[in-house]
Amino acid sequence: MNNIFNINRFGLLLKRQWLDFGKVYIGTLIVLTGILIIGYWVFIPSLDKMTQINTKQIDLTFRYLLFIFLGFFFISIIAGNYFNNLGQKANSIFELMTPASTFEKFLTSVFYTSIIGVSSFLLVFYLVDLAFVSLLNSNLDSIRTAQEAVLNVRPIVMPAKDMFSEIFSDKMYLRNFSYNLISPFAVTSIFLLGSIYFKRFHYIKTATTLILFLVLWVSTSLYVMKLVTDDTVWIGNQYWQNENHVMQVFALIAFTVTIVFSVITYIRLKEKEV
Repeated sequence: MNNIFNINRFGLLLKRQWLDFGKVYIGTLIVLTGILIIGYWVFIPSLDKMTQINTKQIDLTFRYLLFIFLGFFFISIIAGNYFNNLGQKANSIFELMTPASTFEKFLTSVFYTSIIGVSSFLLVFYLVDLAFVSLLNSNLDSIRTAQEAVLNVRPIVMPAKDMFSEIFSDKMYLRNFSYNLISPFAVTSIFLLGSIYFKRFHYIKTATTLILFLVLWVSTSLYVMKLVTDDTVWIGNQYWQNENHVMQVFALIAFTVTIVFSVITYIRLKEKEV
């Protein structure tokens, strides 16, 4: 039997891990769905408001903020609690004695936090968004009738699109979305490391460390840029003034963070077993 990876052993490990992880996952998913529904219910344009303004496009930009913030909290909570048993002495012995290789345990953590976590969030967000957009579009005839009565004209109100259809039909949205595809995996890699590195309060400590690091990094970058560019005029190479180049750099940084933190997590898990 292969000591590094065995498909049957890996399958059994997936089933075994679901017994513990499934509780956190399902509970968090239910809370996420509830918050998402409430968010749409509160921020989606009302029919009365639509009849009072002369608009041809339904404004649903609020959902992008919901997507970013709720996505961050969901995948970070899932990843930040995955290895929490290793911080508890009684549970850590049971976890470490599980008959599976370190690589299989690491692969299982990636499967549940990155693949299942990110995929389930996208699916839930898509279904909730599609449901509200369908409901909104079903009332477009009444909106048009009301606008015609108020404005004495029949303005064209374009049907709303679900967010993912809107993204894939707009080149700018699609480009930015493709550059940010690596971001969720960077977040899960950071919080997955935090869940195995800290013994208690994994999520809070990881989030605090991440915020402090980002504040320090941004402040230092802005300070250095100010020193370099102060009293100067930018001529010649316009590389950093191109949005595509900036997005490419951020995507490269996110990819590097994902790889580095994943390797550190694997090493840390191996050290725990030793």
